[in-house]
Amino acid sequence: MKIRLHIAAINSNNINNNPFQPGSSDVDWCEPNYVVTEYIAEFWNTVSNIFFFLVPPLMIILFASYSKRVANGITILWILLIVIGIGSVYFHATLSLAGQLVDEIGILWVLMAGYALFLPSIYSPPSLRVQRVFYTWSLKNRPLQHRFTISCIILTLIVTCFGAVYPYANAFVLMILGLPAIAFIVIHVSKCDNRRIKNLGIHCVGMWAIAVTIWICDRMFCSFWISISFPYLHAIWHVIILFSSNEAIVICAYLVIKYHYPQANLVVYAWPNEEWGWFTLPYLKFHDDTNYLASPTNNFVTKSIV
Repeated sequence: MKIRLHIAAINSNNINNNPFQPGSSDVDWCEPNYVVTEYIAEFWNTVSNIFFFLVPPLMIILFASYSKRVANGITILWILLIVIGIGSVYFHATLSLAGQLVDEIGILWVLMAGYALFLPSIYSPPSLRVQRVFYTWSLKNRPLQHRFTISCIILTLIVTCFGAVYPYANAFVLMILGLPAIAFIVIHVSKCDNRRIKNLGIHCVGMWAIAVTIWICDRMFCSFWISISFPYLHAIWHVIILFSSNEAIVICAYLVIKYHYPQANLVVYAWPNEEWGWFTLPYLKFHDDTNYLASPTNNFVTKSIV
C-alpha cells in the first residue's frame, strides 16, 4: 500500500481548489511516497530527472556549429527538454496538479516543435504544402512561409488548453502524438544510406519501445513491483526516454537536411569518444570548417532567428 503521510492530512476540497497543493494530482506512481525523505514525495522519480539538466545543455554546445550554419531553432527542443525536467521534478516531489501539467504540457510542446521544425512539407496537408524555408522565421511573407508552423502552434495551444481542463487524458494524447514521430524515423532511417544513422535509429526506436513498456508496466502492475521491492520503473523511464528523445532529435536533424539538400556533408560524431559505444551522445557537424551556407553555389538558407 502506498505511503501517503502528508497527503492524508490534506482536505480534499483544498486539493481540488489549489493545483499547487501537494497531492492535488490524481496521478500517483508506483514508488511509495515520502519514504526516503519527508520533503520529497517520490524520491527516485524526482532525482532520476537529473539527466534532463545535464544532457540538453551539453547538446546545445555540441550542436553549436550545426546551429550556427543551419539555424538555431533546434536549440528550442533542448530548452523544452529542460522545461520538462523542471516540471517532472516539481511533479514527483509534490504530486501536485500544477507540476503534472508543466511536465505533460512540456512534452506536448517538444513533440509539436519537433513536427514544426523537422516534418517535410510533403507530409503536411495539401492546403499547408507551401515552399517552406527550413527553420526560418523571416520578416517578409511570413503567412506563406510559415503556414504549417503557425498551424502547429495553434494546434498545440488547443491541446494545451484541453490538457489543462482534462489532465487525465494527457498521457494517452501524448502517446498518440508521439507515434507519427516514431513512424517517421522508422520509414526514413530504413531508406537512409548512412550506416551510423541506421544504427542510431534502431537504437533510438528500441529504447523508445523499452521505455513505453516500462511506463505501462509501472502503471498496470504496481502491486507486483511492490511485492518484489522494486517500484522504481518510472525512474528508469525518465532516463531511457530522455536519451531516446535526444537521439530522435539528432536523427531528425540529419534526415531533414539530407532530405532537402542531399549534397550536404554531415558527419555523426560521438561525445566523449567513440570507444564508449552506446554510452555516448551523438551529434552532428559539417565535414569541413568553411562556411558552406554562404557559398553562392548552394541553396541553404542563412541562420534563422527563430
